Formats: sequence, structure tokens, C-alpha cells
Amino acid sequence: MNWHSIDKEEVFNKLKSTPKGLSEEEVKRRLAVYGFNQLKEDEPINKFAILIAQLKNPIISIILITAFITFIFGKYADTIVIILVVLFNTIIGYLQEYKAETSLQALKLMVSPECDVIRDCPEEKTCIEMRIKANEIVPGDVILLEGGDKVPADARIFEAINLEIDESMLTGESVSVKKIVNAIDEEVNVADRRNIAYAGTVITYGRGKAVVVETGMNTEIGQIAELIKGTEKEKTPLQSKLSDLVKIFAIVALIASGTTFLLGIILGIELFEIFFFAVASVVSAIPEGLPVVMTITLAVGVNRMAKRKAIIRKLHAVDTLGAATVICTDKTGTLTTNQMTVRKIFVDNKFIDVTGAGFTPEGKFEINGEEIEINSLKTLIPLLKTATLCNNARLRSHKLETEERVWDVYGDPTEGALLVLSAKKGIHKEEIEENYTRIDEIPFNSKLKYMVTFHKNSSKEILVYLKGAPEVVLNLCSKIFLNGDIIDLTQVEIDKINEITFQMAKNALRNLAFASQTISIDQLESFKEALERGEKKLVFQGVVGMIDPPRPEVKDSIKLCKKAGIMVIMATGDHKITAEAIGTEIGILKKGSLIVTGEDLKSMSEEELDDKIDNISIFARVSPEDKYKIVSSLKRKNHIVCMTGDGVNDAPALKAADIGVAMGIAGTEVAKEASEMVLTDDDFSSIVSAVEEGRVIFQNIRKVVKYLVCTNVGEIAVIILALILLPILFGETFLIFTPVQILWVNLVTDGVLDVTLAMEGKESDVMAHKPRRPEEPIFNKEILVNIVFVGVLMMFGTLFMFIYALNQYNVLLKAQTMAFTTMAMFQVFNSLNCRSRTKSLFEMGMTSNKYLIGAIILSITLQICAVYLIIFNALLGTVPLLPFDWLLIVLISSSVFIGDEIRKALRKQVIKRKYSKTSK
Repeated sequence: MNWHSIDKEEVFNKLKSTPKGLSEEEVKRRLAVYGFNQLKEDEPINKFAILIAQLKNPIISIILITAFITFIFGKYADTIVIILVVLFNTIIGYLQEYKAETSLQALKLMVSPECDVIRDCPEEKTCIEMRIKANEIVPGDVILLEGGDKVPADARIFEAINLEIDESMLTGESVSVKKIVNAIDEEVNVADRRNIAYAGTVITYGRGKAVVVETGMNTEIGQIAELIKGTEKEKTPLQSKLSDLVKIFAIVALIASGTTFLLGIILGIELFEIFFFAVASVVSAIPEGLPVVMTITLAVGVNRMAKRKAIIRKLHAVDTLGAATVICTDKTGTLTTNQMTVRKIFVDNKFIDVTGAGFTPEGKFEINGEEIEINSLKTLIPLLKTATLCNNARLRSHKLETEERVWDVYGDPTEGALLVLSAKKGIHKEEIEENYTRIDEIPFNSKLKYMVTFHKNSSKEILVYLKGAPEVVLNLCSKIFLNGDIIDLTQVEIDKINEITFQMAKNALRNLAFASQTISIDQLESFKEALERGEKKLVFQGVVGMIDPPRPEVKDSIKLCKKAGIMVIMATGDHKITAEAIGTEIGILKKGSLIVTGEDLKSMSEEELDDKIDNISIFARVSPEDKYKIVSSLKRKNHIVCMTGDGVNDAPALKAADIGVAMGIAGTEVAKEASEMVLTDDDFSSIVSAVEEGRVIFQNIRKVVKYLVCTNVGEIAVIILALILLPILFGETFLIFTPVQILWVNLVTDGVLDVTLAMEGKESDVMAHKPRRPEEPIFNKEILVNIVFVGVLMMFGTLFMFIYALNQYNVLLKAQTMAFTTMAMFQVFNSLNCRSRTKSLFEMGMTSNKYLIGAIILSITLQICAVYLIIFNALLGTVPLLPFDWLLIVLISSSVFIGDEIRKALRKQVIKRKYSKTSK
């Protein structure tokens, strides 16, 4: 259908819709017919593919080949054990990875695009505007188009006010297209269909309404969907580091197993037996569970972030968050509540105090503590009309189950505060709009710093209403309303108003000025051009001061950042004085730090900015372009930058930052797409929580790596040492474990315990350290020393138990069972060690990680089964142990726990001594 070539009335007829939209019942019916508004989805999670992926693991492949060889040689018991171990490991790995993948996929839905529609009002005078998921749109839906939004579906425009759309992703044309509402020639190509808004394009300016004509794969972008295939699954730097680590251990494992095989041949061990043993030692030396555990750790961390109101869009941000050194944040709605409330009005040379709070339209207008009537000041009503009509927000109310009426704002909170102000004196937007029809507008943008609307009244005059930054509005005015008269705006008056706005800003009030004019219809275009040139054409009305109080929790969050070595910078469009007042109150502005304005920034060279950036706490009166300059300077100083943004123009700064953070409530779709993380509550504290979780993720990965490597070092060391030492001690060769026992310890015991360390909660001092360097390796010197210490304890402890049992009982199976169980119990105790590198278990709490406690119980239960059940005796080559044997095993294996607890205590004492010396 050539929707662009037919009149808008006919478009509505063909779609069986109206400018008032569809009913919810009709939407449900059409959704069943047309399906969801989405392109072909990425392939859903394939359970079978995840299962096969477990078996594709090279280590599992080696083990399965070994199982086949044991079967060929008639070692059926070994074959059964290998199959059981692989089956157990595969099921555990599958369940863990499937859960991780589904949770990560579920998070994607939490940041899916949204859009504004008109629905459920075919009979009503005032239509209901609602925000819905973009995939729920159907043909016939009426959508609202606003600057910064992404068009959700192909739609025929029927209302356009200075509407411009960037269609470069579809047409390649970099200049935004100014949209119209009239039908155009049928033969024009896509790029010239100026009355159509295409799915995926971005609204750069103005606003409008459109009716959806095509959705999903029927849109223009859907027609070329094959060109927009999903990218490959993202691999984070941390995952790459782990992959490299596994490769290193694979080389070490091959060398160690080769050594084991050669030693066995030299010592005269049967070829098949030493081959099987060498293969098992390869498995014991490679931490093959790391990639899966990495996926699970990331999934757990990302889900924790989501619960703390931070949705990760790009997985690499998880790595970067924990290393963030600077958070560069907007003020409004992030550091503050975004519940704007007008507190003062300056009009007719008088101050009016306004009572009330939030968006509830209840409050008084007072002068010197006495309530006034609305008509007691001549300019008050005109100012309130300007505040109401030069406004794109809507004030709504709804009843709770308790019958209490709750008010909220649909649109910008600042504009909402102006509607609340007017409603307190009985001026309601919906009512006065009937007599003042808006015919044109100049939308607010960060360059103009003002917004203008043009309205036609019953006398056919055009009423011009303007609001904006006081200094900008004053520069556009030649006259001023004063007690019902229009007089010249002298320099004396200008200086007086500037001083008043300065004092209001000093009290943390955000100021907006208002002006108006009346013109004839034929003057409209020339008047707009005069405004663009900055000519003084308006009559000044007055100033409104509103406050957006700081969020209660933000002060503590900033303190936490400072403790964690993270610099917090406020970058706001507000006046310098307002920013300074808020910055001082919440603790951003530290002694000796600088406040830089947008004007100052423009005059600075890159070198000057770089020299000062580390000492700047507040950037005031900055534009989105300035934010990009700030981010670039911080990155040149080697900072890891976290930058917030919500508008279209913030996208370059968000992309330039290491972690772009978009606002989930106030943010545009463009800002969200440019970001790595979206805040569902627009709260600064949620950024700090995400940084904290980023640090926890890195800590937990280190814990898992340390646990697995300790175990693998201990196993391979005791295997090689036993092959060398036992012939010397006993005059004959013994294998300290059977091959299947090695597989059991490595795949069953490890497989149960390792993943639960990824579930470990945050340690109390996680934000007490400076940010780590992004290039910092997973292993540092301290961890390596600790691994060697624990590995050596495991090696000598296991070997001691084997020698003791062989001397005591003179039964090889008994000695092997004792060594096998000791190694398994070493791993249990070591898992308790690995919960923290620095804190004692008793300091952390025995039961704070319930997953680990459950895994320990399961691991010990499985080991008891391995020792006492007849079937496992036959398969694993074990024999039952006596209570005294268990006591001895626990005493020896707990040495790894006791030893590490002593190490942690000594470390704490050393740090205390260093601290006491430096404090002196």
C-alpha cells in the first residue's frame, strides 16, 4: 500500500482507526492477526545446543575417548564410572549454563524500546496517552512522536510541528528530513516520502502524531532485515583473559601428564594403566569448568545489578564497572528527586511564596505570609497562562484502592511543576487549550535554551508564549509587564532581575523566565525569523523559581565513592550558583575544587582542561557537546569514565565514555541505545550500586579461579611426587589414586563446589579500595603465593595419608581410599578459604553463602557414598573407612583451612602495623 500518496482521512478509513486511537479490545484482536511488532528474533535459547556444548568441551572429549578405550580393553567398571562422571558433570553444567543464559536473555526484555500511544478514547473528549513496549504496537495505533524518540513502526504522519527525523540508517542521507502531513506523489522513492515516519529512524527535532501503517517484518527496515542480522555473542575482556588462562594451564597439564606417563613407563607400570592415569591427570590439571563458571558469575552479577535498578545492555560493561575511576553525572533526576516544586514567583516587582509539595495541585500563594488572590497582581494570570500553554506535559490523577487520589506528570518534570503551579489557582491546561489552539511551536533545545508556542484565539490573533533561561529571555525582550501596564525594559530593570535570579539560584532554586506577545497571522513567519536572529520582540512577564531536592540517599553514595577512590563530577545545565548550592549540600564540592561553566569550557584548550580536570567537581551551564569534551579529557588522563545522559545530544558523550549510563525513566531511546547500562529509577545511587557489583563480580571470579587452580596444583603435584617418592620409600611402584578417583575429585567434587563461590555476596570492604586497573591480571603475586601455599599443603597432606594408611593397613585400596577422600575433603575446606582472600570465615559468617553450604553437604554426601556404597566400591576401587580414619582425614585436610586462617590473621596484623606507623 502506498500510504504516502493518500490523504490522512483515507489512511484512517483504510486502517479502521481514528486520530483518537484504538480501544484495548481492538488492539488485542489486531495483535492476534498481525503479531508482535518486531523483526525476526535472534534464535531462542536452544536447550539441546547447550547440552551438546557441554560434551564439546575438549576435556570431556578426551575423557569419552578414554571411556571407549577402557571398554575395548574390557575395563567395564572404569567405563561405567567415566560415563557416570561425565553424565553428572554434563547435567550440572547444562543446568547452570541454561539458567545463566535464560536470566541474561530475560534482562534484555527489561530494556526493550518503549513508545507513547493514544488508546482507549473513541468516545472521550480527552484522550489517554500511555507508554507501552514498542513490540505491542499494531497497525491503526496512533503514536506520539517527540524529539529523542526512535520511531517504533512505519507510520503515516497526520500532525507535525517542526518535526524532523534522521533517516540516515535507512536512506544514507545525513541531513534530517523535515516532515509534512499532506499526501505526496505515488512514484517518489523512500527518501522523499516526507509524510512517513519509518521504523528505526530517530526524531531529532519537534513533535507530531502518526498512525501506524506497517509493523514488524512488513516495515521498510523489515524488508531488508537480512542485512541486519544479529552480531555474534559478545565476549568480554574478562572472558578472554580466562580463555587465555585455560590455554596456559592446558599446556602445563600436557607437560605434567607427559611427565607422569614417562615416569610410569620408566617405573614399569602397565601401559594401559599409566595411559589412563596420565589422561586423568590431564583432566585434573586443567580448570575446564572456568568458562561455564564465568558465564554463571556474570549472570549472577548482572541479575544482582538488575535488582538494584541497573540494567546491563552490553556485557563488557560488567568488566569496566568495577574499574571505574570517575562518575560524571547529571544533576536533575539523578542526584535529585526530579519532583520539581515551584517555591517562588517574581512578578510585578513582588515575591510570591508558593506552598505545597510534589505534583499534588494543592497549595497557597502568599506574600509576607498572607494568602493572596490570583487577580491581586495584574501580571500573575498572564504568567500562569504562559506557563500552562507553553508546555508539553500533562497532569493526571488516579485513585488508589484506598480511594486516595494520586497525581503524576506525563512529560518533563519541570513542565509538570508549572502545570501544578497553575492548577493550584484553578488554571487547567485542558480547559484553556480549547480557547487557545496551538498552531505552531519552536521546541526547547540546549542551544536555544527557550521554547515558544503560538496560539490562535477567538479574535484570530496569534498569541506568542515563551519560557526559558532568564538571561536568554531577557535578551529577547524590549518591554516588561508591570502592574497591568507594558513599559520599556530598561537596563536598571534587567540588572534588578539578574540580581534576583542570582539570589534565587543561590538558594538552590532553578529559575525559568516567561514572556509573551500578540501578533497577527501574517506576522507569524517573520516573527519566528526575528526570534532566530535574537531580536528583542517580546514582553517580559516574570520569573518562577523551583526546587528539586537532593535524593535522600545520594549523600551517603557520594561518601562511598570517595572512600572507594572514585571521583564524582556533576555536569549540569543549571546555573552555576544552583549547582554550587546542591553540590555543597550533597558533598560533591570538596574544599579547593573548581566549578567550571560552559562558557569557561569553550575558552579552554585541551591542554588547559586536562591540567585542571582532576580538580574540577562541578561543570555548570554545560551542553551535551560540552559533556563529550569532558569525557574526552578524562579519558586522556587515563580515567575509566562512567557518564550519565538522557537526551539525543548526549549520545556522543555516552558512546565516548567507558560506561555510558542512560536514564530509564527520563531517557530517550537514542540515549538508551548509545549506553552500556540503563537505570530503571534514574538514581545516582544505582550507579554506585552497579560499580559495587562490578567489583564483586571480579572478586568472585578471582575466588573461583583461585579455588580451581589450588585444587589442580595440589592434585598434579601429589601425583608426580608420589610417582617419584613411593618407589624410594616402599621399593615398589604405587599409584596414589586410581584414574577414576582423579576424575571423580575433579569433575564431581569440583563441579559441585566451584560455581557456588560465584554466588558469594559482597565483602564489607569491597568499596574500601581504589579501583583496579582494567589491565590488572586475574592472578596477582598474593594469589600466586597463596595458591602455592595451599597446593603444597594439599600435596603433603594427601601423600602423608597414603603413606600412613599403607603402613598401617598394608592394603593398597585402603591407602588409595584414604588419599582420595583426603583430597576431596581438602577441596571442601579450601572452598571455605576461597570465600575471601583477606577475611576470616568467622568474620564473614558461616552461613552467609547458603549455596556453598548446600554444595558442601552434597559433596560430603557423595564422598560418603563413594566410600561406603558397594556399587561405588566396585566402580571407584574404594573400601569402607573407620571412624578414626575419618577423624584423621578431617584433621589433615582441615590444615589447609587452619593454615589459611593463620595467614589471614598475620596479614591483618601486618596491615595494622603499617597503618599505625603511617598515622604516627
